[in-house]
Amino acid sequence: MTDMIPMWATILIGVLSGGATVPVVTWLLARIDRKDRLLTRDDLDKALTDSRVIGSIGQKLDRDWARFGQVEDRMDRLELGQLRAELFAHTRSRTQHERQLEAGKEYVSKGGNGLGHARYDWLTKDYEQRLADCDWDYTKSHHDD
Repeated sequence: MTDMIPMWATILIGVLSGGATVPVVTWLLARIDRKDRLLTRDDLDKALTDSRVIGSIGQKLDRDWARFGQVEDRMDRLELGQLRAELFAHTRSRTQHERQLEAGKEYVSKGGNGLGHARYDWLTKDYEQRLADCDWDYTKSHHDD
């Protein structure tokens, strides 16, 4: 009777009836079950947008971010004011003159304009003239007005 059954069929029947299929089927069913319970990113995004807690945290973050922007704007205006004050101070020494040139350069780079820009140009011209004459006496002006 074994002569009629091919060899591959005998091996297949032996493997299937020997209990080797139970772990394979169990593993396959576990994978299928896990895939059904798997959450996607869209599911998580939807759950987070529907959450009241996450919504209130988002509102607080938006409010704090807006306040931070306002504080940053105020700081920029204060810094421009400080640079402008330094720029328009009466020059009394070469060191102060050089610092005023640095302040003017920073003032212009941060968006300052108008009179501050004109003062920076004047200080630059005055410094170049004093440098050419090698005269650092700040009791007199070196500009030909």
